[in-house]
Amino acid sequence: MKIRNVAFKKFFENYDDWFIENENLYLSELKIFQKLGIGGESVEIGIGTGKFARPLGIKYGVEPTKEMYEKIRDKVNIVEGVAEYLPIKTGVMNWTVMITTICFVVAPLLSIKEMYRILKKNGKCALGFVDKDSPIGRLYQKKKEKSKFYKEATFFGTSELLNMMKSVGFTHLNVWQTLYGDFDEIRNNVQEPKAGYGEGSFVVIVGEKL
Repeated sequence: MKIRNVAFKKFFENYDDWFIENENLYLSELKIFQKLGIGGESVEIGIGTGKFARPLGIKYGVEPTKEMYEKIRDKVNIVEGVAEYLPIKTGVMNWTVMITTICFVVAPLLSIKEMYRILKKNGKCALGFVDKDSPIGRLYQKKKEKSKFYKEATFFGTSELLNMMKSVGFTHLNVWQTLYGDFDEIRNNVQEPKAGYGEGSFVVIVGEKL
């Protein structure tokens, strides 16, 4: 099993610092997922320390870094694995969720195919990410060489990921966005999500498996 960013293993103790220092960004992002009605048999790919899975009531998590999931293994059902080869049976999930993980996987398209594979008929996938063409996306790319976690990341635009999701078979695609304005404005307010993309730095694409 491979993971592109070994920093998660090396700096796992610093991972939660971002959520503390940027609480309003986190809460703004969380609001989108709270609108989606995630339930049933649900799994987060790249669950980390469970910052999204736990408040959303997601039942399962896949995570390659043991040091990360050790904190929550007694609260969420965790299986060690990578996004490209999910250790989950075909057609068993109502929801697959991936949040700011796609930029770290070795093979993004294969990861999206895997999320499609494990879904039941009419199951849904929610893919959350920082749009590379947004203000925060450009900032992260500019500073990535100095970042512990984003140094090896590959950022994507919304159109790129929409095309990937369409290519593996997802339909009824809907897009949500949040984190509008400059960084100071974003940090000082919890924002409401809007439909569409092109304005917010954080985007969530929701697709359905028919």
